[in-house]
Amino acid sequence: MGVMDATIGDVTPKSAPCLFCSTCVSIISFIIIMMFGPGSVKQVNQYRIGLAKDTITGVVDLETVYTPGRYWLGFWKDYIEFATTLNTIEFSDDRVEEGVQQLSVLRSRDQEGKQIFLDLSIQYRVFPDKAGQIYKEMTLLYEDVYISSLRDALSKAGNLFTIAESWENYQSVVDIMKKACVDVLQPLHAECWGLQLWGVRLEQRYEDALIRTQVRKQAQRTEQAIKVHAEVRAKTQVLLAEFAKNVSIIASTGAAEKFKLERTAQANAEQALIKVQADAIQIVKDIVRLNKTNVSMSDSELVQYQKLVMLDNLKATNFVVKTGSLDLDPMNVRAARLVVSGGESAAVFEASGSSEL
Repeated sequence: MGVMDATIGDVTPKSAPCLFCSTCVSIISFIIIMMFGPGSVKQVNQYRIGLAKDTITGVVDLETVYTPGRYWLGFWKDYIEFATTLNTIEFSDDRVEEGVQQLSVLRSRDQEGKQIFLDLSIQYRVFPDKAGQIYKEMTLLYEDVYISSLRDALSKAGNLFTIAESWENYQSVVDIMKKACVDVLQPLHAECWGLQLWGVRLEQRYEDALIRTQVRKQAQRTEQAIKVHAEVRAKTQVLLAEFAKNVSIIASTGAAEKFKLERTAQANAEQALIKVQADAIQIVKDIVRLNKTNVSMSDSELVQYQKLVMLDNLKATNFVVKTGSLDLDPMNVRAARLVVSGGESAAVFEASGSSEL
């Protein structure tokens, strides 16, 4: 009979002691599996990387870097974790945020030898693939190594600029400090992600001298601004006077042009009127004939005709025409009677009526 032909009854213990031993072994095996099976699955948390460490021998696997997830390691192993998020190092006497080490302000000296106090915040991030190298060189105290190295390098970087440059050319000072940060962290397997210089102080005596200097400079700027203001005001007054003069000239020129235009228009109107009158007289001379003849009026007769037309247009006006002469003289009634009583024949006409000679 082969192995594949065996049944449960064939392998079941026949005697009571054997059955008891078999049951105990099964129970113990089940307990061991339940106790140590789940403990063999280990998890690397989010935003972390890990190195496997044998908790019995203390040996760390520096070659394999575990990213976030669950892995079967065995209950005798555990992870050494490194944060992959941004971490902050702050050099300041102020209260820091949670999770950041409390460090003192960074002390240095500028190019002129003045002692300066710098408040700095630095953000760094370790290279995930260098976790084994970081643990090999610095174990889990890598941040303390970073702090020590940064304090030394940044203190030396303070010698590369004067204190005045920190507010006159702030960006160049930040660039100097950032370069020092990068040069320090790069060989230590970390990235200098950001650096903020948010506080610069001097010793009190230098602070007082600096305040006095700035006050004097501000006073100079104020006087300069007053001078510029006076110059601009003077130039403005000159321009205003020039504009006023131009306004007067323009007004005078306009008045002269207006008078000239009015006189020219009046002269043109009178000229046109005279021309129209001349044309009218010429038309009358061409049309009117004496005593139904074809003889035109002479100039004197034409003048006399104009007088008649004029007198005819005057309402309630008396005039006298002397016989034997074409001269017509307008007179009032009394004057006409005097002419008649003088022995001369005359005819009296009312301007409102029409009469014939």
